Amino acid sequence: MDRILHKLDLIFGQHSATRRLTIPLLLLGFISAVGYLVGYEITVSLFLLIPIALTTWYGSFRNSVIMCLLSTFTWYLVDIGSSAHSYNNPLAPYWNSIIRMGLFLITVQLLIQLKASLNTEKELSRTDELTGAMNGRGFTEVAEKIFELGARHIRPTSIAYIDLDNFKKVNDGFGHFEGDKVLQMVGDILLRSVRKSDVVGRLGGDEFSVILPETNEIGARSTFSKLKNDLSNAMKENNWPIGFSIGVVSYDMPPARLDEAIKTADELMYQVKRHGKNDILFKHYLTEKKSPSEFRRRINTLRST
Repeated sequence: MDRILHKLDLIFGQHSATRRLTIPLLLLGFISAVGYLVGYEITVSLFLLIPIALTTWYGSFRNSVIMCLLSTFTWYLVDIGSSAHSYNNPLAPYWNSIIRMGLFLITVQLLIQLKASLNTEKELSRTDELTGAMNGRGFTEVAEKIFELGARHIRPTSIAYIDLDNFKKVNDGFGHFEGDKVLQMVGDILLRSVRKSDVVGRLGGDEFSVILPETNEIGARSTFSKLKNDLSNAMKENNWPIGFSIGVVSYDMPPARLDEAIKTADELMYQVKRHGKNDILFKHYLTEKKSPSEFRRRINTLRST
């Protein structure tokens, strides 16, 4: 079952909203045609729940209601279109249509609640409970997609690796409860200081990473300089002896592999550590100069992977 759902996600996730609506409509037409051909004695109309379910899961509530109405109407047409199927009570087809519409709407509501519950559970599994940032697993999943898209479409991307200096002193001197307060504040500042499109992750005990898609070196310098200033001020206000060693890498054309970018940012961070801590080191990777044919070949290779 998981494989089927995964394949459906891959198929529908690659299509536009129009295509995601077109496929259920084609299914609706096919099922209705089969129902009309086989007659009322062999019912296939319950299979109309399939296009309704697909529209609900991958579309909007409005489209789901429209699909329910269309399914109810086609079921009604199949019923009255069968010459061998007659009703003693002339109101029976209308009553049946109302019941079917109710069944369809209940199905839509249940699927909406199930999807919301699964999304909440998925979000919680990706989130670090203490800081509110993404945990290592969630960060990796999202960040890999960002770098893959950045490499495919040649979009600037920046990544920072942040390590808290002297964090162990806070834990040892003030206790782990105080250390947790430090981490919570750092996570809160990071999340408040970035855009919705940016990604903040807690990769270890006192290590964080931030990815800024569509951000070049100038934007990264501005963002992380201000961010470090905000973090440092918050530490001073609470009398915490915490500094921040930060390595920031900006790419004109990012590598498709996330681990390569993290490794580079991590190495920059450790250079800061070795040269006195509590500072930022920036590095900028220019797009390689290639002949037009070489450049097109690389782009085609990225787009085919």
